[in-house]
Order: sequence, then structure tokens, then C-alpha cells
Amino acid sequence: MSEDISSPFYSKLSKIFYFIYILFFLFNFLGLSQLNILYGAFLALFAIMIFYLKPAEVLPYFFPFAMIEGQGRVLWAYNPVARLVFDVFLLIVAFKAFYANKKVIDTKSVPYYIYILITLHFAWYGVQLFNPNAISLYAVVTALKIYIVPFILFFSFLTNDGLSNEKNLDKLYHLIRLTLFLASTLAIFQFFQGDQFIIAIHPYYKNILKDAFTGLLYRPFSSTHLPGGYAVYMALFLPLLFIKTKVKKIDLLINLTIMLTCLYAMFLSQVRSSLLKGLMVIAIINIFLYLRGDRKLKKLMYLFGVSIVGIGIAFYGNIGNLFAGEMFETAIKRFVSITNLGEISSSREGPQKAISFILHHLSQSPLGLGPGRTGGVSNLHVGTILKDPIYNLGNSWAWDNLYISLVIDFGIGMIFYLTTIIIIPIKLINFAIRRFFSNSPELPLILVSAATTFVIILGNWGGILLPYNPESFCFWYYSALGFKYASNRSD
Repeated sequence: MSEDISSPFYSKLSKIFYFIYILFFLFNFLGLSQLNILYGAFLALFAIMIFYLKPAEVLPYFFPFAMIEGQGRVLWAYNPVARLVFDVFLLIVAFKAFYANKKVIDTKSVPYYIYILITLHFAWYGVQLFNPNAISLYAVVTALKIYIVPFILFFSFLTNDGLSNEKNLDKLYHLIRLTLFLASTLAIFQFFQGDQFIIAIHPYYKNILKDAFTGLLYRPFSSTHLPGGYAVYMALFLPLLFIKTKVKKIDLLINLTIMLTCLYAMFLSQVRSSLLKGLMVIAIINIFLYLRGDRKLKKLMYLFGVSIVGIGIAFYGNIGNLFAGEMFETAIKRFVSITNLGEISSSREGPQKAISFILHHLSQSPLGLGPGRTGGVSNLHVGTILKDPIYNLGNSWAWDNLYISLVIDFGIGMIFYLTTIIIIPIKLINFAIRRFFSNSPELPLILVSAATTFVIILGNWGGILLPYNPESFCFWYYSALGFKYASNRSD
């Protein structure tokens, strides 16, 4: 039985959440330095929600939380509390779900072979505790956050009976629409205000901007902690606009407006990979739903197509008049460079060199060099890595590629983690195809899960994002949602 999310206490907390959340963005638009105090109030409210509400009730609110917790880090000058609070709150909800449902693993939703692969990954991680090539035991332990904790969250999402609850999904749908609208309009607003506007909110922004993102090179932050970083969240959140099977025409128009606003904001972010992933996942979802024959969707696709074609013609035909002013020049050049595959690939290693690197590392260190050598976690251990007489920083650099990072950290054991994350979207795609040919009303939600996880895996060839939030949270949430929803319905 799904959890009830209509209790009076839930309703009151929900209204307070909406009020503080909207107020947080209003403070951003006004450039008020009191945002740091308001963020503290937001965390206090969220703490009450996770302790007093059921796991199913609070889970949808983590998406809007994810959109602003990055700015919270800046507002609190990267205080350890601000850096860890999102993960800590998630873990609390995870263990509450385990306790409430009296189980850790949901054997009905996910094929046994996926659990076997995850178990083997856990076992191999145990081997890494004794790996002579590892930086230190401390390094291996710190990497638990990116290599083990996400699986715990995955298990908790699956054991959460309210995950596929219709009211839960409806709540998530409305929260996502609000979040995308507020975050995209704030990004556009910040772009026109320039870098001095956000520096006035908090001086710590100077540490992030430095000279690389000031003046004409400025990229808006929206409510995240990196210049243009909001584009990653939008690429991951936009698919959730399609989880509802029945929507009114006005909702379709609202969603179209939100999509176009987000795409424009993503263009201003200059994060090409996120823009590409956002466009790709929207295209995949819409093509499948369009072919299914939904008349309302066909009308939406027609409007969307006309809008994109019109913008494209204006963009390439008369770029100066459409985007007048020096502020747009850098963004325009970077956006146009998407068509230059050679320029983009110059910052990535091609398949031939990457595969050669992987094979070399497997032959030289089959056990791997231990978790903590690559990615964001390695920043904690740079000094130790530099002193390593055999495997220095040159051996630990993973380029911008998750798969190279995995072979450095795990050696031959990478196969367990890698196979797991590849099989999950394949299985979800299988579910989606079966629903497509049966013209099932469940297709949209399963398709959203399948398309998004697939694009995330594809995108990690050019960026080590999956082990970290928001991709980590979203990948495992979408995975659990797809499996749970498919298993709760008959084919």
C-alpha cells in the first residue's frame, strides 16, 4: 500500500516550504545579503520535514533543495555543514525508509543480477581497503561518499512504497515546474546584471569568479555554486515535465514556455555538454511520445518545432540583431562551437587513446590505485599523491572521462560498477519499448527514466559527473523510479 501524503501536517509544511522557497528566489532577484539567514531557515524547515514526515512525503522536495543547496555553500563560505547537509539529509531519509518498510532490498522491482553486480562492487571495494597501491585508508573511506552511498540511496528509493504514488508524482511535477521557472528566470536576470550583482550578495563569490568569469566572460550562477552550473540541473530536471500522462492544454503551453526559458538560460550558461544532454533527452522523450500518437503532444511538438526553427533561422541568419551587445559574444561563440566537433573533442581524449590508457592501467595495476585518486575526492589528497614515488599525480589524472577514472580507482574491479550503470538504462529502455508497443499509459514515466539514465551514462564519456550530485542523486532516483513503476504495473 502506498503511503498517504495528504495529512494536515504535511499540507501545512508544504505551504511553508513553498513560501520560503519562493522568498529565497525573491531575495536573489533583489540582491539581498540576508539570503544566508534565509537559507538557514530553509534548512531548519527541511530538517523538520525529514524528521516528522514519511520518506515518501519528503522525497520530492529534494529536487528543489538540490537546486539551491549549491548557493547555500557560497552563502556559508563553504562551511562543512553547507557542503554535507544535502547528503546527510538524504541518508537520514534513506534509513528512515529502511526502518519504516523493514527491509533494505526490494527483490521484486530489480532483477537479481543487478543486485549481484552491486554486491560484487561492494566486495571489491572491501578489497581496496587493503590495496597496497591506495593512497591511504583515509582516502578509500572518503570515497565511500561517491562509490557506495549512492547505492544505499538507490536501495532506499526502491524500498520506499510511496515512490510511484500518483500524489507523490503529482507533487514532484509541480515542484519541478516551479523550480525550473524560478531558476531559469533568475539565471537570465543575473546575466544582464553582471558579476558585481552577485558579489554584492556575498563576497565569497569573488573566490569562485576570480578573473576567469568576470566582465564579458561572466556566467550566471542562478541558485547554484558554479558559473553556469545550473545548466546541469536543468538538463536533469527537464525530463520530469513529461511524467504526467494527462495534462490540460494550458499545462502544455506552460511546459513549453518553461522549456524554452530553460534552454535560453542554458545557452547563457555556456555549458555545452549540459545543453546537448538537455536537448538530447527532451528529443528522445518527445519523439517516442509523438510516435505514440498523442494529439495534444503533437500540437505541443508542432509549437516547439516552430519555435526552435524560428530561433535557429534568426540565430544563424541575423545573429547581431537577435543578440545585440558585447555581453553575448562569448556565449554565442561558445554555443556555435558545438557544431565544431574537433574543438570540443580537443578537451577530451578520443576513444583510441582512452582505450589504450585503460588497457595500460589494467596491465600495470590490475588492482587499481585505490578510490580517491581521481575526481573531486582527489582534491583532498593532492599532497599525498604528489609524494607517491610510483603513482604520482600524472597517473592519477583521469582526464574528463568517468570510465578512465574507474579503471584508475578500481582496476579490473571497475567491471562491476561499470556493468551495473550500463545495464540499468538498458533494462529501463527495454521496459519503455514494451510499453510503447502496447500503447501503455505508463509509457511516459518509464520513458523519462530510461532516456535520462541513458543520456547521463552517454555524457560521462566527456565529464566525470555520475559519482557526484546532482547527477548521482538523479541517476539513482530515475533508476529506482523506472524500476518501481514498471514492477508495480503489469505488462
